Amino acid sequence: MSKEQGSSGIVTGAVVGGLIGAAAALLLAPKSGEKLRADLMNALQAFGQRTKEVAASVCENTKEAAQGAVEGVKGAVDGVKGAVDGVKSDINSMAPLQDDIQRLGKEMDKMPTNSEVKSKGLQPDPAQ
Repeated sequence: MSKEQGSSGIVTGAVVGGLIGAAAALLLAPKSGEKLRADLMNALQAFGQRTKEVAASVCENTKEAAQGAVEGVKGAVDGVKGAVDGVKSDINSMAPLQDDIQRLGKEMDKMPTNSEVKSKGLQPDPAQ
């Protein structure tokens, strides 16, 4: 569990606990109907204010977490791009030029085939 999730859970628990305690105190204390209604109204207003504060805190924490995630993804994408560029560079450095390929093709055309080598009484290279 992250630090933000733990702290918002504690705040939520405190708000809910405070509301339950306040409601129990109001309902169990001997008061007149008018005084009880006024106390209930005050408790509900305080609960509404606390709820707004918790919602704002959760919203801010969520924004910060999302921004952190976006930055992390951007860093990962940059890392992958760098790796891809490195692989492209390696591939391009290994690929022969077209002139080299044509030159090798002409040299191979001049080489004797296995049949031609055998006809001369020589042993052909087994790797070919």
